[in-house]
Amino acid sequence: MHLSSNQAYQSSEFQPAASQDVESALKIGEGYESIPLSSRSIFDATQESSTSSNSFVKLLSWILDSHAYVFIVSVLTIWVLFSDDIRISACTKEADNYFFGISTAILCLFSFDLVASFIARKDYRCSFYFWLDLLSTLSIIPDIGWIWYPLIGINSDSEDGQTKVKYSKTASQGNQASRIVRIVRLIRLIRIVKLYKNARIAMIEEDDEGQVHTEIDMIPQESRVGKKLSDLTMKRVIVLVFILISFIPLFNLDFYVTPERSWTFGLETIEHFLGQDGFINVRDEYINYHEDDRRPLIYLTYTYGNDIYIWKTSTNPDDLRDTEKYIVNEVHSQAIIDLRSDTHLDSELNICKTIFVCILLTFGALTFTRDAEDLVVFPIESMIRKIRKIARNPLNACILSSESRSASSIENQKKKFLCFSRKAEKAEYETTVLENTIVKIGALLALGFGEAGSKIIATNMEKSGDVDPVLQGNKIAAIYGFCDIRNFTDTTEELQESVMVFVNEIAYIVHTVTHQLMGAANKNIGDAFLIVWKFGEDDVLELDDPLVLNHNSRKAGFLGDLALLSFLKVIAKINKDPKMLKYRNHGRLIKRMPNYAVKMGFGLHVGWSIEGAIGSEFKIDASYLSPHVNMSGRLEETTKLYGVPLLLSGAFYDILSPTVQGYCRHLDTVMIKGHASPLRLYTSDVDPSNIFPGEGLDKNKEQTTRLRKALKSKLDRGQLESWELFEDSREVAALKEPFTEEFYDKHRKGLEAYLKGDWLDAKGFFEAALLVKPGDGPTVTLLSFMKESNFEAPLEWEGCRDLIDK
Repeated sequence: MHLSSNQAYQSSEFQPAASQDVESALKIGEGYESIPLSSRSIFDATQESSTSSNSFVKLLSWILDSHAYVFIVSVLTIWVLFSDDIRISACTKEADNYFFGISTAILCLFSFDLVASFIARKDYRCSFYFWLDLLSTLSIIPDIGWIWYPLIGINSDSEDGQTKVKYSKTASQGNQASRIVRIVRLIRLIRIVKLYKNARIAMIEEDDEGQVHTEIDMIPQESRVGKKLSDLTMKRVIVLVFILISFIPLFNLDFYVTPERSWTFGLETIEHFLGQDGFINVRDEYINYHEDDRRPLIYLTYTYGNDIYIWKTSTNPDDLRDTEKYIVNEVHSQAIIDLRSDTHLDSELNICKTIFVCILLTFGALTFTRDAEDLVVFPIESMIRKIRKIARNPLNACILSSESRSASSIENQKKKFLCFSRKAEKAEYETTVLENTIVKIGALLALGFGEAGSKIIATNMEKSGDVDPVLQGNKIAAIYGFCDIRNFTDTTEELQESVMVFVNEIAYIVHTVTHQLMGAANKNIGDAFLIVWKFGEDDVLELDDPLVLNHNSRKAGFLGDLALLSFLKVIAKINKDPKMLKYRNHGRLIKRMPNYAVKMGFGLHVGWSIEGAIGSEFKIDASYLSPHVNMSGRLEETTKLYGVPLLLSGAFYDILSPTVQGYCRHLDTVMIKGHASPLRLYTSDVDPSNIFPGEGLDKNKEQTTRLRKALKSKLDRGQLESWELFEDSREVAALKEPFTEEFYDKHRKGLEAYLKGDWLDAKGFFEAALLVKPGDGPTVTLLSFMKESNFEAPLEWEGCRDLIDK
């Protein structure tokens, strides 16, 4: 007996010791090298057999799942639904063999499909659909006359017409029942209903950064609940229709008793009068009565003595199919009736009946689960899609929340079915409440964790098990903007409970403006806010000190400009927004701080940081840790020393576009805590005296998000340059108006002399600059510093002063 390699390996009679060697080596995980040489051939044969088997199964799966194969099988399934009726109603007997040949080929293909599916798909074996496919394959046999006619005896000329009619009825009912399972094959293959429903709700999703995400094959995956419900309903509909089609005809009298026909009665009369007077009249009456009937007489013969009489028409009975003629036999006579009109009409009705059953099954699949799907399945699938969207990018939860608010609720929508529509009943279903709750929780998580916590949320939502909020950090490159509310202690003491409103009104301006210009709010620390502009992996060449950006990346070229523009616009907004201006007239604030106005300080720096969770399982904050984040805070603190609202680090200045660098001024070069090398300090000068009261920001987050996406799209495509935003901004122009070229020229010359150590020359230029722009903070600060040394640079002066202790 021949054994395959796999069988040989599994056989206990074939080298058991070697088998044990292989098994023990594999169990302890020592690998192939640990298997004894005597057993390696067995192991190799086993692996080769397993690989061959897997390859064969994969090949079968590839064939079964290929679009071409599915299309061919679907087309052939449609063909076998109607082929036999088309053969009878539209073709002559000569064409039968061609139809039988096609049906034989289809029978072979469907047999292959059945066997291949049985091998390649474990869940298909002996399942409900396996037995249906088996029946549908066997149901093709009645369409193959070479096989079917001998089985039911319809070829036998010895059978009379009544017997053949019974055979035909039995075959017809069998064919009707078999067509049901063929229809099921078609519906199961192309999944008409589900494809339609899913295509209707297919979505192309775009996240907050404009990245397009699509569901698999553009069609959302069916939930397990929906799939189970659909399968159960489909099975019951199939069984119900199958039972109706198969068994209802059994309750008809016509199925058991064939009524007497005039053909039979007339031939019995001829047989009775044979050889008697009046026979000729009876015969002629019989012929005349049936000759022009819808079922015409085409052949009549009788024998009287040695004489044989034959009457026939131009229609040859041999040219008709056995089912198309009715043969009446008596002792001495025989008549043949042409039944083609009946068979053609029956085939046409069968085609209509098949189409009706297709519609019935489709209608059943579409309607029987409709209420359950509307109330349970669709809401569950909608929840799953939203959860997946939140898991992919938790910041999408805020967008989903706004969409849920703006979209019409399910009870206010018109439900449509076919050409009918109705307004849904107003009801707050639990599934709707649950879905809205999930979105709200996701939105709260996104607001609480921010962009820095998006990975924490996404990771925990994608995996099962306990929540693990403390994950390993992720090193990223970003621009860090730190801003602080000035005189906050005094303001808090005077506003008391209202201070929360005060802070939140400022926070809304800061967050809205920076969000629109590609920033992301992170920390809210009482009077301070941290804003982050993150670079992508493709935007950075070296994620270290110093940070090296990819100059071929458009984002790396415009993100710095947007960060600076954000803070300039924030300064303008807090000096024009009515909600901010009202505090200038607040009695208690003015009494404590005369000429009070809302003011803020800003610091901007760029570098790497570790993005992640800080805390424990009791409480965490998603934030950024690095010296560069701290540096942005120190820059903000240093603004008080120089009397300016905004300070930029030299590293940040270097990533600005050349045009935007022209909007900045070099103030000083210093040694500052947290920075090992000299740090160049820059500012972008602002004077809010030319900013006039205006309208406040519209509290419409959706509009802000749309503007952000539109801006990013234009910048990415090169339709807009970031420096154009500065030149086109009236707010920036108003902030810059008091600063003239004469002032900048004198200050630049003074700074150059100061850095070189020529402090007397620097004094002259700085004083000339103050004549142009009196009270300029950086100029006054440097003059005060040089005055401490009587305007003589120290011997160790290297163009950098020490601010570490200040």
